[in-house]
Amino acid sequence: MKSHSHFSLGQKAMVVKTKRLYIMRHGHAEPFGYDQDAQRALTEQGYDEVRSTAEQFAALNEDFDAIFVSPYLRAQQTANEFIKVLGTKTLPQTLDSITPSGKELDVALWLYDLPYDSILLVTHQPFAYQLVDMLADQPLPAVFQMETAAIAALEGELFATACCQFRWAISPKH
Repeated sequence: MKSHSHFSLGQKAMVVKTKRLYIMRHGHAEPFGYDQDAQRALTEQGYDEVRSTAEQFAALNEDFDAIFVSPYLRAQQTANEFIKVLGTKTLPQTLDSITPSGKELDVALWLYDLPYDSILLVTHQPFAYQLVDMLADQPLPAVFQMETAAIAALEGELFATACCQFRWAISPKH
């Protein structure tokens, strides 16, 4: 999964490590209720979606070093179900800045200094799509959508505006 770029500067060779970022939208949740957005829970459909996406992710032999999750209930439930299906030991960490109203640039700056090679963010719309779009170095495929429980994979030497390659996306099988 991890790739490296090799190039030479005069007599010295440098190795640049490629990092991977997975951005996942939470599974299908209860309908929006007045003043209760943060407490919306996953529905059974949402759990099924997360399991489907996790199985596809596992089949790709992908992995992550760290997982950061929105504090909203549906995102927390998504992350917990996802790692349960994968059987990973990586513990989710709550990150307040990746809620639906998150600021992509703030998160990109935060990601810049992280020591991990592979990170999973579990978040919401419209933030999820906006972050993928900001980081990608090319326009996103016309068919790409951040459906519920979808994951987009980006790869680059650093996570900054227009510095990553959009690698793939998976959505739950219906």
